[in-house]
Amino acid sequence: MSTAVEAPARPSVLQATPWVAAAWAATFLCLAALALMDRAPHPWTASEASALGSLTPVEVSWSLVVVAAAVLTVAGLGAEARTPTRARTSGAVLLALGILVTVAVSDVRALAFLGYLPMTLLATVDVGPAAGHLRWDLVTDSAAAVAHAVGGVAVSVTGARLLARANAIAGRSTSWRGWARWGPPAVAIAVVVPLLYAVTRIAWVLDVPLGIRRETLADLGSARYAGLGLALFAVLGAWLTTGLLARWGERLWPWVPRIGGRPVPVAAAVVPGLLVAGAVESAGLSFWRMLLAGELSTVPGVTSDWAAWGPELFWPVWGAALAVACLAYLGRRTG
Repeated sequence: MSTAVEAPARPSVLQATPWVAAAWAATFLCLAALALMDRAPHPWTASEASALGSLTPVEVSWSLVVVAAAVLTVAGLGAEARTPTRARTSGAVLLALGILVTVAVSDVRALAFLGYLPMTLLATVDVGPAAGHLRWDLVTDSAAAVAHAVGGVAVSVTGARLLARANAIAGRSTSWRGWARWGPPAVAIAVVVPLLYAVTRIAWVLDVPLGIRRETLADLGSARYAGLGLALFAVLGAWLTTGLLARWGERLWPWVPRIGGRPVPVAAAVVPGLLVAGAVESAGLSFWRMLLAGELSTVPGVTSDWAAWGPELFWPVWGAALAVACLAYLGRRTG
């Protein structure tokens, strides 16, 4: 008689988030500690386009040591929590730390890395407008910002899971259904704002000085194609955002090979959406910092060229709306 052996279930994205959070914390704890002992370069470099622009790399390294150590400690305590109070406290602390890392330690360089990634890959083989102008120090700085965004989201999701665990220990269920009603307005905002940005950059490529002087457009030269890369990224993101309400966002199109017609995993839509939301929020706060600190001179053109910096000031609204849209999608799919 044969005995059927059940295959082990694959770990979901949500099950992997505590490990991603721990990996981020352990990695940057070690890097920052080595930097403070003068054994390695600091893992964060100063930039005007950062919410932490007024801090020095040494100060940020100390901050990373404290935050990373707190993440590891609280996550460990939360994993061993057997009472709802301890699990709820651990979850709330991790949620707050994750948001802090996502929107403050990460910055506009994370969004730039994602938007310029296709152009960067082409430049490595001497193709495209960035060919011959690729600076690897900027690439590594941007990659570190992406790592902070990923780590921050993972820490936040881990905190949210601990809050759900606290409810489970207390004998209560966790429901996200209340967010569902905010889906349509949140999606609308998260679609309109990036398209407004994209219109200006596409106009520049078409030699239309929308929101900037003709002289500024001429000075941009081939750099306008870099803006086109971000514009296309924004258009793609806006289209994907509509999937948080559309039918194809819940079940794949039947014509897709092999996986057509299957339900879209909830985490496959929510986790990347929250990652982009965090990167957008951080980038928007970076532009607000430059505006309030009088450092808009780092943006191409002059301050009267409003399209060079004006659309970016709405990015915090975009990021918040996208995060709400993801939670609404979660509520609708799991309600």
